[in-house]
Amino acid sequence: MNCHSSRLAVIDIAGVLTLLDLDVRSEDKSDPGAAGDPSKFERKDVWDMKWAKDNPDLFAMMEKTRMYVIRNLDPEEPIQTSGYICNFEDLEIKSVLLDEIMKDPDRPNKDSLINFEIRSLRDSRALIEKVGIEDASQFIEDNPHPRLWRLLAEAALQKLDLKTAEQAFVRCKDYQGIEFVKRLGNLKSEPMKQAEVAAYFSRFEEAERMYLDMDRRDLAISLRIKLGDWFRVLQLLKSGSGDSDDALQEQAHNAIGDYFADRQKWVNAVQYYLLGRNQERLAECYYMLEDYDGLERLINQLPDNHKLLPDIGQMFATVGMCEQAVNAYLKCNQPKAAVDTCVHLNQVRDTRYQMIII
Repeated sequence: MNCHSSRLAVIDIAGVLTLLDLDVRSEDKSDPGAAGDPSKFERKDVWDMKWAKDNPDLFAMMEKTRMYVIRNLDPEEPIQTSGYICNFEDLEIKSVLLDEIMKDPDRPNKDSLINFEIRSLRDSRALIEKVGIEDASQFIEDNPHPRLWRLLAEAALQKLDLKTAEQAFVRCKDYQGIEFVKRLGNLKSEPMKQAEVAAYFSRFEEAERMYLDMDRRDLAISLRIKLGDWFRVLQLLKSGSGDSDDALQEQAHNAIGDYFADRQKWVNAVQYYLLGRNQERLAECYYMLEDYDGLERLINQLPDNHKLLPDIGQMFATVGMCEQAVNAYLKCNQPKAAVDTCVHLNQVRDTRYQMIII
């Protein structure tokens, strides 16, 4: 059934493909457009077909070892393939060579997945590359599709033709693209526009190089922060000739520490948390490494009544280190927790802790 539920395709046991119109276009039952009446379209030796997800009059079918794309019941030139059609969207057909996969199903190859572009997409791309945006725009106007308008918008952006790009983004209802074009229009520098376009198309290395050539290290750093590439952020901060932002350096160190901590590389994480002065995550890493000397040093470094001290006291209590736990609790003015720890760890007879209990 197509994306509008207006037409049904049926492949019978003999491999004959027929179409049924489900829309009621006329009350006259003799009218071939009435619901349930088969259309005149018929193809033989068909073993697979797929409707396009975004066009009710477009579908692809397999006939022997040829793939046909049918638009408004008119076939395009066939493509030689024996793949099973698994998706048809945005004027692209994705097929899978199941026969090749089943030869070694435990080790499937990405080459068994094949993408085919239909003729209108190929023609539009060829017009943009060889003829120009203006003629391509007219062709897309005659054969409208969101994918084609998006293709035109991207080509116009590459040439900094902002007017055409904005119109094309409007036609494909890409709000983010429209906002991006408006932001480009507010920029005065052509190199800056080119750098922004490079970043838009995910050419991040090129965009960063352009920013640095314009002596805009801040924009290069901002780009890397958006990408979450904190290693590169740290490199850029250290490579600058002027004073670097200490707060941003701490943020970068902590983000890299988080990167290592997420992968349970606690030793590496400790190094960056020390540089980032992140005492909470540092305590967690010391605990995971069973570095209790490091935890004890952290108690001495923290000021009185610090919010982290009760957590450190609990860490020591869970491993039976009563003295260190008591020191942490007393430093944050929680004598009751210290007493409870002594009782829980059966240290009430030790003269060192009797004064606490009294």
